[in-house]
Amino acid sequence: MISNKSDWFFNRIIELRGDLFAYAFSITKSREDAEDAVHNAVIKAFDNLPKLKNKAKLKPWLFKILRNECLLLLRKRKRFTVLDEDIPGERKDVEESIDLGSAVGSLPEELREAVVLYYKLGYSTSETADITGVPRGTVMSRLARARELIKRYFEGEKK
Repeated sequence: MISNKSDWFFNRIIELRGDLFAYAFSITKSREDAEDAVHNAVIKAFDNLPKLKNKAKLKPWLFKILRNECLLLLRKRKRFTVLDEDIPGERKDVEESIDLGSAVGSLPEELREAVVLYYKLGYSTSETADITGVPRGTVMSRLARARELIKRYFEGEKK
């Protein structure tokens, strides 16, 4: 019999599945690897669910586990490639989205990670800091550097 805590957990996973996949994809740059990382992270989180004392902390806890799974997959496969497809999601203007996806994809990994968590997935700077394991000020400076690099990316295209 599944406990109420387990039911709660699986309901939250269903709610977060799109965000989990998008975040994993932003790190692994591969649909298959992102799916594997999400799968592994959910299993690991479920196995360690008794250690989660505060339900309100599920998201940052789960995203930390997912981040570690993604990095583990990348280390195992020894591949760090440039993002060559756009981050999946709904689009209003495909061309603009592809340009922005290319700009985001050109960012160094730690900047891209902050951009995806903050702008695409809508996490606060504090939540992004919890997930990535860096201070909030570092997240804010990474976002500022990312904005500057994206601005330069588009200025370079106009020249």
